[in-house]
Amino acid sequence: MISNVPNHALLITINHPLFRATILRQGAQLIEWTPAEGTPVFWSSEISHYRAGKAFRGGIPICWPWFGKAFSPAHGFARLLPWDLVKRDDSDNGVHLEFQLRDTPQTREIWPHPFTLSLQMHLGTTCEVRLHIDTPVPTTGALHTYLYTSDIAHSPITGLGDCYRDSLQENTLVTTEESTLQIRGEVDRIYTHPHSENTLATPEKTIHLTHQGHSDVVVWNPWQETSAAIADMNEEDYRHMVCIETARITTPLTSNSSLSLTIATSYPLLKTKSNV
Repeated sequence: MISNVPNHALLITINHPLFRATILRQGAQLIEWTPAEGTPVFWSSEISHYRAGKAFRGGIPICWPWFGKAFSPAHGFARLLPWDLVKRDDSDNGVHLEFQLRDTPQTREIWPHPFTLSLQMHLGTTCEVRLHIDTPVPTTGALHTYLYTSDIAHSPITGLGDCYRDSLQENTLVTTEESTLQIRGEVDRIYTHPHSENTLATPEKTIHLTHQGHSDVVVWNPWQETSAAIADMNEEDYRHMVCIETARITTPLTSNSSLSLTIATSYPLLKTKSNV
């Protein structure tokens, strides 16, 4: 159980032989997935308390129908509204859930268009999340995934590609020959030609991410100064998190588009003592 989300919240908790998970009905936001005998994969802020209609910092928030601060609220409204759980199937292999969000008079006051969003999750030895968007107008969005590490200074990321827009430098387009990103300061980048697979090698495990339907992968770590200025982050939180986001920003989503993310984990082999 995430301690800063009260039991009375619209919450789904799952304790399965293969994993443990916690999902907020608000935003259909997966905030915990911990494989059996493993360590947590997602990061959530200890001081981001659940409040209806307010963003919760951690797990996989859904940014839609826009990404960023171009309009209000930032990153859209999909993560701020309660979704309907329309399907759940439990089996020995895991749990499959499907959530749905449709337009309402409330959403049309913010964004005057019809839409249906469907979010499918399959949780087991891997975590699979698929967002399907049905709306007649172009949109942007992301699966804004927060990942946990015990030490960001020793957590290299690979598979990001060689071209990104640097949000810290007025979206300057940068080409790099570096095949590995080692975070040593604030990072806010939109990789525009990413590979479909990325890895985050933390001291505890390697997190494997496979993206589908994306045009971009966003990487964000606020580092010390910005982390200290964010109301729902502790000053040292930047050491233990990084966002690697499945996104459609440079190429907007169109009607009947989907964004998908699959996460798997692997652990280093334990060294054994010689019998000699």
